[in-house]
Amino acid sequence: MEAQKKRQIIVIGPDNLGNQMLVYSIENELMLPCGIYPHPLHDFPDNSPPELTALPFTETENLFLIDCSGRELENTIQEIISNPALNDYKIAFYNLSGSSDVEAKALTKNVRGFFYVSDNKDLFFKGIKALFHGEVWISREILLRHVMSNPHGASNMQKVSVSLTSREQQILSLVSIGVRNEEIAAKLCISSNTVKTHMYNIFKKIQVTNRLQAALWAAKNL
Repeated sequence: MEAQKKRQIIVIGPDNLGNQMLVYSIENELMLPCGIYPHPLHDFPDNSPPELTALPFTETENLFLIDCSGRELENTIQEIISNPALNDYKIAFYNLSGSSDVEAKALTKNVRGFFYVSDNKDLFFKGIKALFHGEVWISREILLRHVMSNPHGASNMQKVSVSLTSREQQILSLVSIGVRNEEIAAKLCISSNTVKTHMYNIFKKIQVTNRLQAALWAAKNL
């Protein structure tokens, strides 16, 4: 069995008091190594903080938290696109002042999480855990905006005539707001294996291959 990769978090932003406190909170709440990368995003991974280079990045599961305070999101998205080193890593925006049309675009460019200055600590850490579980941390409002801005997307994302059971609709609705399988099982008083079976059937019926596509389908069709 392949050993699980060690997880670490890289804060992309200035080395200021706010980000230093964020690093401290992450390390104490989640018990994960965390460091600040204060250089331009397109330069990564050059000049990475020593505490995050003890292991090769290929041996770690990395989450990049990009501090968006004072950033032009369009420029940030272009930096992500232009740096191939970021392609295989989880990326999230934080310190967002509010939702905007740019976020829907970011969703298509490998950004999988959005955190706002109004989010409380519990919600923030719940989102971090969800991202490490391979989920997307995003509001239904942004999902809807993404669907509306891509009305002619891939055929497997277009509205199709399907017949979902009431239980399948219930599970898909929970998936669309980022609820994990284990939490779904607990909420509905069923086993995790039963949830997985429902998910398999849902994916097959709506012709998608992952949770993000399922959430987008739900935003447009439920």
